[in-house]
Amino acid sequence: MQGITKLTMRLPGSTTNLGPGFDTLGLALGVYTTVTFTLAPDGADDTSGGASAGAATATHSTKTPVTLIGPLAQGLPASKDNLIYRVFLENLPGGLEHTFTAKSAGRIRVSIETDIPLARGLGSSSTAIVAALWAAQTFSSGTAPDPDQILARAARLEGHPDNVAACLMGGFIISGYRQKGNRALLSRLDWPEKWHTLVVVPPYELSTAEARRVLPRRVGMTQAVNNIQRTALLIGAVVNGDDDLLQEALFDQLHEPYRMHLVPELEALRRDLSSLPVLGCVLSGAGSSCLVLVHEKHKKEVKAFLDDWGQKRQDKPQILDLTVDKQGLIASYE
Repeated sequence: MQGITKLTMRLPGSTTNLGPGFDTLGLALGVYTTVTFTLAPDGADDTSGGASAGAATATHSTKTPVTLIGPLAQGLPASKDNLIYRVFLENLPGGLEHTFTAKSAGRIRVSIETDIPLARGLGSSSTAIVAALWAAQTFSSGTAPDPDQILARAARLEGHPDNVAACLMGGFIISGYRQKGNRALLSRLDWPEKWHTLVVVPPYELSTAEARRVLPRRVGMTQAVNNIQRTALLIGAVVNGDDDLLQEALFDQLHEPYRMHLVPELEALRRDLSSLPVLGCVLSGAGSSCLVLVHEKHKKEVKAFLDDWGQKRQDKPQILDLTVDKQGLIASYE
């Protein structure tokens, strides 16, 4: 892999917590960020350049090498503050004696295209962090990155491993940390094909920092035990494809009650879906999106209801019918 000049990555978004599995459970979703790092010819280190011809929806800054493609990417900065660009530079090893030097960083061009709604609890920041770390290790070493190292670093930057682990590996992820060394751990399970994911995406953003500020510093023993039980039951439901067990497992007492006022759609959805054959409705990550789980035989009915429900609301949400991504990060090299 020596002499790499182009790296393209497709990274899935994700939903986390799934009710009780706070900072522990993640599920990769079929909504993606595509990031391309290109090493320009030697001497092209002024970080100018422009968007490729015909990219009508691309935005490029003449001061940084960041190109934004598509309408959702326009919400990202095309500057040195871009998370992918910044994390990439910050994670290049100092004093490089590899195939990639500090001067070569000025020749890097980054293009970003995404269909993941930003700041909606669907893992957009995790795709950015994982992409940047993967690229930094690829260009600095000239070898394929070690996923364990990427996971460890990404979890430290993100603050928890659930989103980044799902982005890296795909599928249903159980994650945590080693008792010693604070290294991230994960276990991957296959998500039952019969369980489909519908996502209600409100028109407003909700930052993770804001959603965490409302959480209590301490919780009671009863709350903690309830969530341990529900998380264990949820994992058992996934392993056995048990519909009834899943319905009983998707209840949380650690974070959703405190975030309910930030995402009024959650309470409204639970009330209005109560007579329909859904498996459950939970916050997606910290919100503002809500995840509705439904058996495949009922998806058409529930999706039609959600489309109508969304159209009747004053702040109309987007309704996404997503698959579960099974592959995680896919990278190609030139």
